[in-house]
Amino acid sequence: MKKIKHLGSILLLIWTISACQESSLEDFSITDGVRVEVSAGSKTENITKTNESITATVGLTLSGPSSTAFEISLRVNQEAVEQQIEEGKLTDAFAIAAAAIHIDNVAKVGYGSNVALFKITISRTEVEKYYGKNIAVGYTLDDATKDNVVDKNQNTGIIVFSTDELLTDEDIHYIALQTGGEIVAVGDRQNYTSASGGITIPLTASLASFPGNAFSVDIRSNADTISSLVSGGLLPANTVALREDQFTVGSKLNFSSNASEAAFSVDVPWSTINENEGNFLAIVIGITNPSLHLVNPSKSSTTILIDCNNILEEDVTNLGVFSVNRDNNSGPDSNEGSKKLIDNNYSSKFLQADFTGDLELNLVYDQAQKIGAYTFTSGDDANGRDPNAWELLGSNDGVNWTTVDRRQSEIFANRLMTRRFNVAYPVAYTHYRLKITSIVGGTNLFQMTEWRMIKVR
Repeated sequence: MKKIKHLGSILLLIWTISACQESSLEDFSITDGVRVEVSAGSKTENITKTNESITATVGLTLSGPSSTAFEISLRVNQEAVEQQIEEGKLTDAFAIAAAAIHIDNVAKVGYGSNVALFKITISRTEVEKYYGKNIAVGYTLDDATKDNVVDKNQNTGIIVFSTDELLTDEDIHYIALQTGGEIVAVGDRQNYTSASGGITIPLTASLASFPGNAFSVDIRSNADTISSLVSGGLLPANTVALREDQFTVGSKLNFSSNASEAAFSVDVPWSTINENEGNFLAIVIGITNPSLHLVNPSKSSTTILIDCNNILEEDVTNLGVFSVNRDNNSGPDSNEGSKKLIDNNYSSKFLQADFTGDLELNLVYDQAQKIGAYTFTSGDDANGRDPNAWELLGSNDGVNWTTVDRRQSEIFANRLMTRRFNVAYPVAYTHYRLKITSIVGGTNLFQMTEWRMIKVR
């Protein structure tokens, strides 16, 4: 009898639990066939940022749980933002470029869900452009599938972001010239390098914050502001603006992937320098229109100022008396004699047989010459005859000599190649001696097409 009562209690408990479960299901059941109405929302969450973009998750409003899984189609609508701004309904916000915005094509709703989410991604460059301001992004819901509907009165949403909350000062990828906002004084062997064709003025642009994808920025020149800089006393009165045909600079500067710097240069030929003796030359060089990131407006341009009087060079090779300690076997005036080395003819050359590393070439001047550079031009054939080690000496009495420049392991990559060698600390001397101590080798012949001595002011 006790066993029967115990079994009855168990059955009663099972019936009670089952009844509760059925009641619970009834309370949370989804009515089939009831369509859901979807409205635009403005709530954002889970904002993330990368080096290229900023992404936010946006929630839509549903009238109730969905009886079936469905999708809502979406599109960017910056026209709605612009209209709200124009009508004065949206203040203190800017409509960013639609091309800088990407949104999911659809928002998906799962069975039984009353939530629909999608992502908005904005170009980081566009956000940086409006840093410190509010930006607005508009979107429109077009259609909902499976007999669900979009609320036509609330089918467009506008989301306002505070860029101060999206980025910090340290996040901004400012592109700047390292000498931006400054005057680069070119002269007295500062801020330029010399070559046979003219001078090269190096410039560098840098990227703040951490680097990422490759990008480019346009290079521009501006001579129109030079006159105002002169009249304002920022440049000397005898400053002349460089014309476009008097210098060369690239039109675009490319930053490689993961690079924080990119270098470029301005080239000015010697003819322009010589024509403007007694004057300064000036040009404003700037960067603009980056494909990524933001140009720092305070460091977007620099003014190059060339002091022609302190940069002029003069070839003084033939002002000196030339001699060698050992000549071509046929003499200095022969077809390959020593005089061919300084005849300024790049179709002739000096050839010495039985080279032993003791060749000395001398130039003696009536007046001391401040040699700031010299050039060698290789021969027209076998590179084994090229000099690869030498020493240039200077003296004012022909007895006491000082090393002006010394080179080792030099290579001429091409035939009839002219290379320039700058003197680190030019001093004026009346006597110069070039001692050729080594050739590339494989032969006992030395040859060179031309040797030129360049005086600096």
